[in-house]
Amino acid sequence: MKSALLVVVLIACIQATTVSELKERLSGYGDHPFGSSMINLVSVNMKTGGSLNELKQLLQQIKDELIALTQLQDQENATFTRRSQVDLAKLQATLEQGQQDLDNQRQEQSSLSNELSTLQTRVKEDQAALDRNSRGSGDAQSRLDAENTDFAAKFQDYSDAILACKEAQRLLLNLRGEGASLIQLTQDTKSNLIQTKENFQKIKEILEAHTKKSSLTLFQPIIEGLAEMTTKVNPETLNNVLSLVARLITALQEGQDQLESNHKTQVENLTRLGDDLRNEKQTLQVSLATANNRLKEIQSRLNELDGLINISNAIVEVTQLNIQDATRINELEDQEYSNQKVSRQTEIDIVDRLIEYINQKLSE
Repeated sequence: MKSALLVVVLIACIQATTVSELKERLSGYGDHPFGSSMINLVSVNMKTGGSLNELKQLLQQIKDELIALTQLQDQENATFTRRSQVDLAKLQATLEQGQQDLDNQRQEQSSLSNELSTLQTRVKEDQAALDRNSRGSGDAQSRLDAENTDFAAKFQDYSDAILACKEAQRLLLNLRGEGASLIQLTQDTKSNLIQTKENFQKIKEILEAHTKKSSLTLFQPIIEGLAEMTTKVNPETLNNVLSLVARLITALQEGQDQLESNHKTQVENLTRLGDDLRNEKQTLQVSLATANNRLKEIQSRLNELDGLINISNAIVEVTQLNIQDATRINELEDQEYSNQKVSRQTEIDIVDRLIEYINQKLSE
């Protein structure tokens, strides 16, 4: 009984000595959970009388597994790092593209806004020009109508005057054809002369507004001659009046021809002006329609750009957040990997020290 108790005490002492040596061997790692576990493993093995060579092989196997696990973690971390870099590169490319799209959209928006302002000014100017054109066209037509009316009236005045002169000429030629130097006038002839004189007076008043003064100077001696012949016909006076009437007819025909020529020129000018205004109107209408169509296109595109810019802004903001999240995850993953690598190396160091301890025991 005493011998058995002594063996037990001896084994306890040996075990205490072994644990103490192991803790000394694992100085700095004694409080490490893995270190404590390994001390228990070795001490139990030695307590039960296990083979040190087998224990060494077990420790070497544990070390090999730790090294293999470390290598696996290195590979997994390298794979994760590559994928993270690829993902970050894709996010960065998406961000850059979004920012480029946003810049392009804003530049287009600015350019279109400037064009819109320019076109709006142009539309106002074209509309004002079109209004002026309409007023000008109306004025040109009014002037043409007035010219035609005025010409018709004046032309008729000349025609009436020339006809009256020719009738007076026939009357005077008839008187001269009678051949008497002094003719006692019949009542009809006297009445005709008086009427002719009055006609000349009226014609003179009518033509004063639009006949050359040189023509008008012929009226007075004719009127005076006709007045004289209402009492007696003096051949000299008759011939003089006939000569004056012939000159007046020529002057009136020239005046009428000049009136017609002037009228033709004026009509041509007003017609050309009307044509120019119509052409200008067509040009302005086309320009105005083109500008208005472009305004609609620009406004539509600007509305579209507002939506696109909002989308691009959202893409940029979301991508920036994704990059921040990915970067934070990578940092956490790197820290975790670093911690695991340090922990794994610590475990390997613990196993190495235990193997050294076993080798020392085997050599004793």
